[in-house]
Amino acid sequence: MKGWCAMSFRKLLAVSTVTAAAAACTAAGTVTFTEETGVIRNPGQGWSTMGGKWSFDKTDPVVNVGAVYNRFSWHDFEPEEERYDWRQLDELLAFAASKGLPASFRIMCASQHNANGWPTPPWVFEKGARDEPFTVPKTRHGVRTNMVHHTPVFDDPVFMAAHRKFISALAARYDGDPRLAGIDLGSYGHWGEWHCYGLPPDTNRYVVGKKPKWTPPHKHPFEIRKQYADWYLDGFRKTPLVFMTDDWEMLRYALGDGPSARVGLRRDGVASPSHFKRWIGLPPYDAIPKMVDTWKHKPVWFEFYGDANFILEKGWDLPYSVEWMLTNHVSVVNTCPFSPWQLKDDPVRYPLLQKIDLYAGARLVPLKATWQCDGRSVEVSLEGVNKGVARIHLPYVLQIVARDSAGRELFVHDAAADPGSWLPGPFRFAEKFALPPSAGDEASLAIRLRHRYGIFRNFRFAAKESEPDGTLPIGPVHVR
Repeated sequence: MKGWCAMSFRKLLAVSTVTAAAAACTAAGTVTFTEETGVIRNPGQGWSTMGGKWSFDKTDPVVNVGAVYNRFSWHDFEPEEERYDWRQLDELLAFAASKGLPASFRIMCASQHNANGWPTPPWVFEKGARDEPFTVPKTRHGVRTNMVHHTPVFDDPVFMAAHRKFISALAARYDGDPRLAGIDLGSYGHWGEWHCYGLPPDTNRYVVGKKPKWTPPHKHPFEIRKQYADWYLDGFRKTPLVFMTDDWEMLRYALGDGPSARVGLRRDGVASPSHFKRWIGLPPYDAIPKMVDTWKHKPVWFEFYGDANFILEKGWDLPYSVEWMLTNHVSVVNTCPFSPWQLKDDPVRYPLLQKIDLYAGARLVPLKATWQCDGRSVEVSLEGVNKGVARIHLPYVLQIVARDSAGRELFVHDAAADPGSWLPGPFRFAEKFALPPSAGDEASLAIRLRHRYGIFRNFRFAAKESEPDGTLPIGPVHVR
C-alpha cells in the first residue's frame, strides 16, 4: 500500500487485480471525544497582526494570531510608471506562510499616516493628475512640524486611468495566490476606507489653534465610486474580497444580486458608539437585506477604533464591543490599533480578548465517530458541534487517513463533505469509500482537515484526543 497517494486506485487495480480482490477488512467501532475547552490556534481565526515579524512576535504570545495583515501605499509597489516592485507584499506572504497562516492586505492612495507624504506616487501627479495636498502637525523628538501629504482627486481621469492599470497588474500577479485569505478592497478614500473624511476640504481638524468652520468632505458620484469597486471585482475572480461598510451604497452594489454575497464585510471603528449605529438593520443599512447573511458565504473582519487604553479612557463598553463582534459572526479581528498586549496583565479585561481567541471563526468540537468495514467497503462518520460564530472560510479538505503501526500513511481519502459548509451548530458527515489494494496490515483510521494547497497548518478539532498536527484518531481496522 506504500505509494497509494502517488498512484490512483484505477492504476493500482490495473497493476494487480488479484491483490485487489484479496484486499478486505473487518472492523466496526464507535469512539467519543473529550472537548478541549482551551484556545485552539487555527489559521483564519482569532486575530490578525498588522505587519510582519515584529508585530507577530509581540502579539502571538498574548492572543491567538490566526492571520497576518498589512496596508500598503500604491507608491510602495509602483515608484515609477509600470516599474513594479512587489517585494514588500511578497515578503508579507512568505512570512505568513512560514507560520502556516494566511495573509491579506489593502491598497491606499491617500493617508495622513504615510511616512513620506506620497501614498500615491509622484509620477501620477507629474502626468497631470490633480493634487490636493494638506498638512498634518507632527511631533518628533520634541520638535513640532507640519508634514505635507499629497492626495489625489478621486474623480480625476488621469489618476483613475493610472490606478486602474495598477490594479490590473496587481490582479494579474496575485489573483488566486493560495497564500492569500483575501484582499481588503480599498483604493478609494482616506486610508482606502471608502470615505473622504479628513481629506481636503475636510482638513480643518489638523489645524493648530482655532479651527475654521467645518467643511463637508468630498462624496464623488456613484458611477465614479463604482469604477473603483469594479476594478477589483473584475480583476480578482479567485481570491476572496472583503469590503468596508462605510459606503452603504457601494456595499450594496459590491454584495451583488446573486444568491450569495460577492464580498465579505469589514468594519473598522468598533467600540465607538456612533459606529454601532451604522450597521445591519439600521438606516441606511436596512436597505441591504443581503448584508444579514453575508457571513454564511464570506468572511467578516473587524477592527477596533483605537488602542485598548484609549477605549478605556473614553469610557466605551469593551465587553459589549467583544460580544457585538461575536454576535456578528466575526472570523478575524485586527490587532492594530487595539494593541491587545496593553491588557495582558488585566485580570478582568484580558479574558474578554480570550473570547475572541476561543470563538471567532469556527470552533469544531467532535462528539462521536463511528466506522465499519465490510469486505473492501469502509464507512466513516463523525458528529460534532461548531461552537464558533462562523464557518471555515479557507479552503480545507476533509481527509480520512489510514496509518500503519509505525505511523506511516497507507492511504488518504479526500471526503466529499465540505467542512466549509459547517455553520455554527451541529454538523455531521458520513463517507463511504473502497480500500485500495493491500498486501495486508493492521491500520489505524484518523480524520484530519488539511489545507487544499498544503500551505496553512491543519485545522485542529477542539478535542483533547487531537494530535499535535490536528489529526483526530478514531480507531483500528485489520486489512487482510
